[in-house]
Amino acid sequence: MTPIISAENISISYGDHHVIEQFSLAVEKGGFIGILGPNGCGKTTFLRALSRILKPDDGAVFLEGLDVQSYDSRTLAKTIGCVGQETDVAFPFSVREIVLMGRYPHIGKLAPLSAKDLDIASEAMKTTNTLHLAGRLITEISGGERQRVLIARTLTQQPKILLLDEPTSHLDINHQIDIMELIRDLTPKITIIGVFHDLNLASYFCDRIVLMKQGKILAVGTPAEVLTPDKIRESFSVRMMVTTHPLTGKPYLIPEYGVQPSSNSAHIHVISGGGTGTEILYTLCLHGFSVSAGVLAANDSDCLAALKLGLETIIEPPFAVVSDDSVQKLKAMLTNADKIVVTGMPVGNGNLANLTALTGVSTPVYLIGEGEDYTDGEATRIRRTLIENGAVVISDVTALMKILYE
Repeated sequence: MTPIISAENISISYGDHHVIEQFSLAVEKGGFIGILGPNGCGKTTFLRALSRILKPDDGAVFLEGLDVQSYDSRTLAKTIGCVGQETDVAFPFSVREIVLMGRYPHIGKLAPLSAKDLDIASEAMKTTNTLHLAGRLITEISGGERQRVLIARTLTQQPKILLLDEPTSHLDINHQIDIMELIRDLTPKITIIGVFHDLNLASYFCDRIVLMKQGKILAVGTPAEVLTPDKIRESFSVRMMVTTHPLTGKPYLIPEYGVQPSSNSAHIHVISGGGTGTEILYTLCLHGFSVSAGVLAANDSDCLAALKLGLETIIEPPFAVVSDDSVQKLKAMLTNADKIVVTGMPVGNGNLANLTALTGVSTPVYLIGEGEDYTDGEATRIRRTLIENGAVVISDVTALMKILYE
């Protein structure tokens, strides 16, 4: 099957600076392709080559099997639509006038607009939820609305391929999701190729990911195949936790935010449950600590996080009472730990043994928050006893990290 558009060994330079080198990519019809990579790696340059704004120094771009350079401008505009990074429009045209500009490749210079042209523009505005803005000036609407209007203008061209350069830049999260849902819904009728900065949005919405580094393709494939910690670190030079989103099943990325791994080899055991320990487990791992966890139910989100992080974890079946065998394993872990962190987890008779196992432990204990007590006060009594014996009460994970680094 012939790709709808492809780049074959293209190279592009700005003077002596090589931006893209021997870049090849074939895009099948109807997909949603996300291009990711750090600033300056050549993402926008690649889009410009696809749209013929830039002519490669070497290699060629093929559109439906033909060299893109062989297309006349009007035919090319009917086939490829582009939405750039900037949404500012200097002149106070109405929204309808802006959208109708997309019909120019079809009607020619100075030709009047027909009823069909008006209908196509109206349909594009309905698709992008901008029809109610038709009479407003483009200079008087919000950034998110302007972005949808510019997409409507491009759809009025009736292209087969839509190229988008950072379409969600400068938008709040609500408008980012709106725009991404709008773009995704255009497939498979229109093939989408977009440059994105938000890795999680690209992971959720895109069918395939192209990950770039210094003008070359580092990886191509599904989000799960491409968005791995090693590949992200190689491209962006940043450490990243990658887990599976509990609702979507897609890769979900959590950045290190500049935290450098600690040379501290301290081992910390975390007692948690009900999702109260997930952030703490991730944060401790990101800071380079050795971490273990449990006792946790197999269906607890904290357990899933611990397993994803590869931590030594004591696990019980869902809804089971903590067994004597698990208690013995827990006591051994507590003995080997340098510090113990207990979250504000809900405590019932099923997991009360997690607290009773702390009785008489000489290892420093840190209590973060206080959860619901479903044990007729027994859990609260144990917690008070721990405090009387030196356990430190802290407010949150940030306070914990400060203490651990003292």
